Amino acid sequence: MAQLTCEWLPSVAVLLVLFSVASAQLSFPAPSGYSTSTFNASAEPTAAVVQTDFSNSALNVLWNLIGPVATGPITTTAQPTPEPSLYVQPVVKQFHPLVPSRDPSLANLKLPPNFKWGLASSAYQIEGAAKDEGKGPSIWDLLSHRVPNSVSDNTTGDVVGSHYWLYKQDYARLKNLGIKAFSPSISWPRIFPFGKGPINEAGVAHYDDVISELHKNSIMPAVTLFHWDTPLALYNEYGAWSSPQIVDDFFNYAKFIISRYDEYVDEWFTINEPQYCNWQFSYYPSGEYYPTYNSTEPVKSRFLCGHYTLLAHAKVAKWYHEEFKGKGRITFKNSGNYYEANSTKPGDEVARQRNFDFAIGWFGGPWTDGDYPTSLKDTLGDLLPTLTTEEKIMIKGSCDFYAIDGYSSFMAFEVDGGLEACVSNRSAPGFPDCAGSVSTASNGFPLGPAADPAMNWLYSTPDGIRKFLKHLTVLFPSIPDIVVTEFGFAEPFESQISNMNQILWDLRRADYFQNYLDSILASIHYDKVNVTGAWGWAIFDNFEWASGTSVRFGLQYVNYTSLERTPKASMFQILNWFREHEAGGNETIRRL
Repeated sequence: MAQLTCEWLPSVAVLLVLFSVASAQLSFPAPSGYSTSTFNASAEPTAAVVQTDFSNSALNVLWNLIGPVATGPITTTAQPTPEPSLYVQPVVKQFHPLVPSRDPSLANLKLPPNFKWGLASSAYQIEGAAKDEGKGPSIWDLLSHRVPNSVSDNTTGDVVGSHYWLYKQDYARLKNLGIKAFSPSISWPRIFPFGKGPINEAGVAHYDDVISELHKNSIMPAVTLFHWDTPLALYNEYGAWSSPQIVDDFFNYAKFIISRYDEYVDEWFTINEPQYCNWQFSYYPSGEYYPTYNSTEPVKSRFLCGHYTLLAHAKVAKWYHEEFKGKGRITFKNSGNYYEANSTKPGDEVARQRNFDFAIGWFGGPWTDGDYPTSLKDTLGDLLPTLTTEEKIMIKGSCDFYAIDGYSSFMAFEVDGGLEACVSNRSAPGFPDCAGSVSTASNGFPLGPAADPAMNWLYSTPDGIRKFLKHLTVLFPSIPDIVVTEFGFAEPFESQISNMNQILWDLRRADYFQNYLDSILASIHYDKVNVTGAWGWAIFDNFEWASGTSVRFGLQYVNYTSLERTPKASMFQILNWFREHEAGGNETIRRL
């Protein structure tokens, strides 16, 4: 390198000055046709990007968020094969009878003539065929595939029972067993892969045939429009149930389904258990796998979800009766359990009422003035959205009958530190319910036989459902009739057993159904509660949400490898019960 001498310095200095002057005078033209903005990748989103691309490429992008999807052994609709003339079942007069009634006075009592009963399930839990025939991903496809520990056994709904392909055989079996009704749900992302936009023709054709096949087998469908499988695209776009936009998108979906099938469906359930906003929805991973919209406060998000769910139901119900003039009945399914005060302490009685208020009371507006309970408004303040006068009018009277999924019962007790300390502190562990509950009697003994440990809230408490049905008529005097839309039991450790001899005698589940049905019958005859239907959960073993396939609720065992279904003792227990108590000794019930 040449040595720099001092005589170069003046020249360098002059050049630097000249460059500085030239730079100050530079101007940069703004090319036409472009817009500018400022960006902050750390800022919370305040507005959604409206979904306008409904192409196959856009659908592929959505599924790429999920990753690889499993395919089962059956990938086309299977035609039914002949069912046996007699199913393998308990030999009740030889070694072990089915569970007897513990109330002899019920022996000769009958159900009301038009009592509707059957089995129930939901699309994501049994259909499988996760990505087939144009279906879009739901929030549960994301949770089960991408979110660590969302499902305890790391299973998904990709295949499960493959009811999407085996529905013809499943309905043929229901008919042969003598079951006259089935309550499925329809998968929203099968009809609208993006939650809105174009309708998926293959999905519609499938459900056309589902409804046809049910009627072909003389099985009455009672259809749920939404059972928690929200289209993932709506979470990406605006946060789904935390946004008012969901009301119109759900209405658009519901309007299509009802308009197409109302002639063949007598009962519609718009929403399955809106109380899920208080547990399942509140754990969805907004901000990690899709943006957080509308609220970053978990408690507020829960009540936004409940608010827009209630409005979505009410809008559909108003249209159904006032504009569409539907021929059937419409309501939503409540999730609720019975509570008794743990002691005579006033605080325990207040806790009992608060447990009701923050579950069934939260969605009790259709039976009252259309508003939320005072206890919710006083406790939550600005965390609870306000209903306008017009919204209250729309909500009031929007249910034609009361639907309750009543599985269990609890004892209620005042929280440690007292109610006032809890409601005044939004960081308190029990806020906002501020009411304790336990599945243990006041003497320290469990309330009943426990279900699978993964279902630590579920105990067999048959007397509770009778008390609950009576309590509902007191709480909501305007209820014309009640349908128990779900009740069922998870046999302890059943998923860990491989020996069919041990699996098929599901004694706790059989006991559960016998005694719950007895309690419903007693409620009708002794308490004069107008119970008009009951739906057992579930048609067969299924994907049990956060527990995956590690928990079994089915009246039929499912071999998840061969997909074979086998009726359990509980199936024959429930069939025998209805054979004995159905009005007129209905001959469609097979004698077992």
